[in-house]
Amino acid sequence: MHGLVLEGVGRVVHRTDLPDPAVIAATDAVVAVRRAGLCGSDLHPYEGREAVRFGVVCGHEAVGEIVATGAEVAGVGVGERVVVPFTTSCGACGPCLRGLTARCVRGELFGFGPADDPTARALPGCQAQYVRVPLADSTVVRVPDDIDDDAAVLLTDNLPTAWCAVERTGLVAGEPLAVVGLGAVGLCAVTVAIAMGAGPVLAVDPVAERRDAGVRLGAVAASPDDAGTAVAELTHGDGAPAVVEAAGTAAAQRLACRLIRPGGTLSVIAVQTADAFGFTPVVAYDANLTVRFGRASVRAALDRIQPLTASLLSALGEVLIGGPALALADGPDAYVRFARRDRGALKVVFAP
Repeated sequence: MHGLVLEGVGRVVHRTDLPDPAVIAATDAVVAVRRAGLCGSDLHPYEGREAVRFGVVCGHEAVGEIVATGAEVAGVGVGERVVVPFTTSCGACGPCLRGLTARCVRGELFGFGPADDPTARALPGCQAQYVRVPLADSTVVRVPDDIDDDAAVLLTDNLPTAWCAVERTGLVAGEPLAVVGLGAVGLCAVTVAIAMGAGPVLAVDPVAERRDAGVRLGAVAASPDDAGTAVAELTHGDGAPAVVEAAGTAAAQRLACRLIRPGGTLSVIAVQTADAFGFTPVVAYDANLTVRFGRASVRAALDRIQPLTASLLSALGEVLIGGPALALADGPDAYVRFARRDRGALKVVFAP
């Protein structure tokens, strides 16, 4: 099997000698990957901001066809096309039953082995020809026939993550919302907020191409330097009742706090790798902020967004996925370009 392996900070290698995944537990499935995504959170270990086990297949976003199942897998079968969310979940533990599938007590993240325990099992990731999926019945989701593989990649992480980010702001239809950080998740959040009735939506990013993408999706765009003025104009000086922070930097969190009106809600959806928040308790206290952090429960969210999936993806697919899927052999260069935020690298998709 061939695939991409993170062998060190800044070093992704295309290997052709990887072992073929196989069914290990009766609840496993093996999926032939038709499309795999490159996510902004893949850059955290790549750039050395998050400690992971090196030598593990990268990636946590896959769409593919089931080619093998364990004896206890009953809900899906060989030949079915499925979305593989970025974390597995059992569907029966306390967190899963509360809708917090991202914190399943048996859950595992694809492509992220513990760095501090070399004896702990690492679950190989999705940027390869095949991936083993534990807890398959309660993890994978069938792909509707009217959604193509490229667009379906957004269901593995970015779109349901954005849905969770907007949903937990308590958005009220007709009220404004700001999104700080216009990577794939941020742009998905723009689309979700508009679909939920927010108006207007302010899209903030330092990169002009990303601001243009926000405008194409129906937002009003501003650079970080102009965001304060823009939100004041849109809200008649009151500030935004809700802000989604999707950039993952201290500067983005500080800006988000400046955009929120007193009593507003900050939803931080970007993966956190810093030791402290970008704002102080004094700032949060003085503004009576509600602050929501944490990993999105993609598997649970997929059930809630199902009625709007096709319409959301039709708006996003053309904006985010502008070019053809890349071969895995192009993966090392794709990581370099993605990390540099090169033009056209909003969402990278591989076709193994």
